[in-house]
Amino acid sequence: MESEDQEGANEEAILPASMCPPAHGQDGDSCGSFVLLDYTAYFADRSYATTASCKMRDGKGFIHVTFYAAAPPLVSYFCVHFTGGLKLSHFATEPEIVDSEGGIVLLRAPLGDQYHSLDHDISEYFIYHVGAMGEDPSLTQLPHPRPYELLDHQTSIMRHCANDYHDCSHCKYTIASLIPHMGKSYHLVLFRSDAMACSRQTILLAVKNARPHASTSMTITIGGKRGTMGWVDLWRGILFCDVLTADGQHTLRFVPLPPPHVEDKVFDRISRDIAVVNGVIKYIGLQVRVVPGSSFGCGAYTLDGWSPAQWSMQITDTLSKKFKLDYVLDASDIPDTLKLKVDAGTAQPTLKTLHIGQPILSLQDDDIVYLLAKVDHRDEDCNGWVLAVDTKSKKIRGVSEFGVQRTLGLSLVYIASRISEYLKVTPGNHIIASYS
Repeated sequence: MESEDQEGANEEAILPASMCPPAHGQDGDSCGSFVLLDYTAYFADRSYATTASCKMRDGKGFIHVTFYAAAPPLVSYFCVHFTGGLKLSHFATEPEIVDSEGGIVLLRAPLGDQYHSLDHDISEYFIYHVGAMGEDPSLTQLPHPRPYELLDHQTSIMRHCANDYHDCSHCKYTIASLIPHMGKSYHLVLFRSDAMACSRQTILLAVKNARPHASTSMTITIGGKRGTMGWVDLWRGILFCDVLTADGQHTLRFVPLPPPHVEDKVFDRISRDIAVVNGVIKYIGLQVRVVPGSSFGCGAYTLDGWSPAQWSMQITDTLSKKFKLDYVLDASDIPDTLKLKVDAGTAQPTLKTLHIGQPILSLQDDDIVYLLAKVDHRDEDCNGWVLAVDTKSKKIRGVSEFGVQRTLGLSLVYIASRISEYLKVTPGNHIIASYS
């Protein structure tokens, strides 16, 4: 039984904005083959065609998860509700998305003392599935991986199926987490859906001149019969591992990432993203230019432009291709047609002066990159925006408001996900789960 002090502390740890989800995503509009998906769930008692529920393993309540999809640059999101003996004060903080692959999403819900919210031992893990072959969405609580950990940015999902296509009713999956151990050795933690259990193997990066990861920024999934996954340090390179090897002997391969496209001290901050699109690994680096005399150290700075550059690498069996530069773009190349809704007394920002970060690559082959924008990166009260920038035509293709009350600066707050590819919109404007 939780104490009154813990109950009060936990409820205070939940941001007020997390109790007020956006209004979009409820009308059943088509959202295309991919979405921008908020990392952090909202708490709301909502029910929709995408709602899935499960009884907690301890029998003390039910958890209900609903997905709301919207076309980019709007950001899609999850809502979480609870009934039975489960209360808001049981949550140390908001549930978060660990990874999304196809129609499957891995969610982590920290249930316990909010002072230990970063302790994965108090977290419970759930698989949300939008449904397959006309089936209803489902929510499954996984056995806890202890004594192992599924760390947020180091964990990825691999779907594998005996059929030629994925996401059928018999589709299996493997959850993999790669954790630095000692020197160039790593612990590979694997959770297999057929066994509903975790295992761990220690593997060595036995490649000359390969620098071990300082940390993993994100993961990518290549797939194939060997089940190739990549753990990405966006400032160094990618560690690839085949997690579905027949003999169970896993090895690591290292592929370096390109250096920054501008070696100039006026570019003081870099944001990066990587994605797999139509058999190609795309990698983008966004560098921002500050007015001389501005400083990131004190938090205040004046922007004087920004420049994204993209590289791509064709995926082969050996992953031996080199990254090639696709383009370098500058904000000054884009016609400034923005008319943003800003607070009274705030000057209308320009493309060059907007604080820009978090580039997210489109998962369609359409040359679009999505950028998070704020008048001031420190502001957590006013709304920000998501800009859809066409890097080929050098135009702004769309702008949507984005509530930044749950955003620290311009840090990563949403990801690109293909979950919407497995949603079908009926003529009555209700989303149902279906394989397409």
